Amino acid sequence: MPVVEFVRFESTDEVGLVEHRDRLIELLREQYREDFVHASLARCDDGSFLELITWASADAAHRAASEMPGDPRAAGFFTRIGTVREMGHAELLHHA
Repeated sequence: MPVVEFVRFESTDEVGLVEHRDRLIELLREQYREDFVHASLARCDDGSFLELITWASADAAHRAASEMPGDPRAAGFFTRIGTVREMGHAELLHHA
């Protein structure tokens, strides 16, 4: 069953965050292939950011959550993340 990973966080470098996100998405596609489904980044009303990533399974989501933050190829993105306010996974029941 597909799952959505959600991470709400702070960053003081929105431009750098967005610039380095393209590389992160390339890495996710490369490393997790069909297990990586989709990703969106949004700015919340309070200025924090919300990353939403859809994964083919909970196993893939948990694997990526443990592997990617420490991957030096993704450091450009992850070093721009400040305080993480919330992170979790939710089973995707419907998508339109």
